[in-house]
Amino acid sequence: MRILFLLLASILAYSKTITATYSAKYGWFGTIATAKGIYERNETDYKITTIVKTKGFAASISGNLIQTYISTGKVINNKLVPKYYIVDIKRNRNDFYRIYIFDHKNKIVTKKRFKNGKLTKEYRYFYAPDDILTLYWNLPLYTKEKKQNYTFYAVGGSKKNGRVDISFLNDKELKKLKKVFKSKGIYIKANLYNKVFAGDKGILYLVIDPKSWVTLEGMVKNVLKIGNLKGKINSLKIK
Repeated sequence: MRILFLLLASILAYSKTITATYSAKYGWFGTIATAKGIYERNETDYKITTIVKTKGFAASISGNLIQTYISTGKVINNKLVPKYYIVDIKRNRNDFYRIYIFDHKNKIVTKKRFKNGKLTKEYRYFYAPDDILTLYWNLPLYTKEKKQNYTFYAVGGSKKNGRVDISFLNDKELKKLKKVFKSKGIYIKANLYNKVFAGDKGILYLVIDPKSWVTLEGMVKNVLKIGNLKGKINSLKIK
């Protein structure tokens, strides 16, 4: 379900609340998940909340999986700087809660794991300046050089070191994807080095509105070797 929370993005601006909804379809199974994201920001602070819910057959085989992703922190020089990144996974009446605490001054991230409200493990995680949500929304600041390929590091990327590769597509690959997506915009490929589902390689394809930096469509190819997972925006409200 990682693709769904990555499908929530907006232009960085003062005092905004953005609410977006998405749906994801998988092969002949139809809609298997929906997502709702809320982005709140003022001049000094931000909060991103994304809730992903499985539907239909996906809910039945996953124990009614619900995933919540939260990133909170400061806005410094127009950049989102995370203080806490939370992953809360509910399934089969169990609650698996993970919190990553950032100490940017000392370049330390501490990870705490909870099960049903009880702390099960606490340890030092690898340091990265972003989590996967802030990395995406900081991309307009990070990609001003207009290169085709970039490498970043974020909690939520590779489990080994947080690596995430971003490519702005052109030529043959771009031509192929334009036959798949209906939206116009900037086409990017993100390699998270983490599988979204069994059978894929953790590679996402996204179409982004260049004016608002809102993702319009996305796809993970060859999930479980029987079909592509495709997501698209359903609604967007900005206050």
